[in-house]
Amino acid sequence: MTYLKQDISLPGMGPGIAPRLVTHTFGNPHSGKSAYIQAGLHGDEHPGLLVIQHLLVLLKSLDQQGAIAGCVTLVPYANPIGMAQRVFGPIVGRFDFENGENFNRNYPTLSDAVREQVASGKGAGMTARDWKAFFQAQLDAQQPPRHVTGAMKLELSRLAMAHDVVLDLHCDTDAIAHLYASRLQSARACKLANQIGAPVVLVEEPESGGYSGGNSFDQMHANAWSALVEAGLFTPETAGFAATVELRGQIDISDELAQNDAEAILDFLAQEGVLSQEAATGKPRPHGAAQVYPLEAASHIPCPCSGVVVYLKEPGQQVLKGEVIAEIVTLDGDQFNERVPIVSDVDGVLVVRQLHRLVRNGQRAAFVAGHALQPGHRSSKLALDF
Repeated sequence: MTYLKQDISLPGMGPGIAPRLVTHTFGNPHSGKSAYIQAGLHGDEHPGLLVIQHLLVLLKSLDQQGAIAGCVTLVPYANPIGMAQRVFGPIVGRFDFENGENFNRNYPTLSDAVREQVASGKGAGMTARDWKAFFQAQLDAQQPPRHVTGAMKLELSRLAMAHDVVLDLHCDTDAIAHLYASRLQSARACKLANQIGAPVVLVEEPESGGYSGGNSFDQMHANAWSALVEAGLFTPETAGFAATVELRGQIDISDELAQNDAEAILDFLAQEGVLSQEAATGKPRPHGAAQVYPLEAASHIPCPCSGVVVYLKEPGQQVLKGEVIAEIVTLDGDQFNERVPIVSDVDGVLVVRQLHRLVRNGQRAAFVAGHALQPGHRSSKLALDF
């Protein structure tokens, strides 16, 4: 049995206020492939927090059985700063109160350093372990941030880049399970999605900025390894793998869901060689159910006015271009119970809708994944209002 718990202190936020990160590592980090899993990077997204707790119990048992071929590091809460941000009760943990920045933005860029190493001729004989050490050296050379959020991001980066597989557990407002990943790793992303039961995998080109519009946590890892794949030093199957896993909606929290998600993740790690095959649960999964959608063909459909939104479609249902998927009941119009339709501008599947039904003009009403980019369609980068 090999288990290590570590506390990582962060700079103080004020007198007597010193946040910290906690890590749990099972297995031998110097043997075999490794995986890193974190939850709660957005402080108001909580399904992953419960999944991590179930993973802790399962991994403790697997460690005692000697079923961990490499090692797995879990961070049960990746953002103590955001989790502490409350406004009269509710947690407002997606953006930093200090500067308004999304907590899942502006992580270090390592792909440029990778390309320089490759161009110098020093990268040809480097193994995956060598590259992980290279990533650590690049991060260690960075000037330590004075701001607590910057320090937290750097610590999370160091933790993640030391591993082969990185899973960042999130959720959306009211949604089906779905994944974000690099196009180069679509096949592995689909394997993970099929384990979890996520029918939608959204992929983007390396270095695109895509859904995050600013170097998200998983892109830091994916882009560094994508540069190595593009250089021909690794294949999509042998390179490191990273994905953002959206575990349905904010209120989809139960022990049943969390246990199933935890077991599904472990089955995926067994496929990846992080765990022994004996560690797999053997439970049937919805194989072949996941569909890949290009992120740039997705549509964030805005609300045409303010009011109470009434949805006519459930997450996971197919929608057609021109189809009415919801109506907004205006509250200040001249007509009683006046309704303004919300129309899909793409053919695809409804992935996300608003949880809180009182909406404002221009707010995202729905997120629809499609296959075909429409002429004149705007970029799919997420706006700052959700």
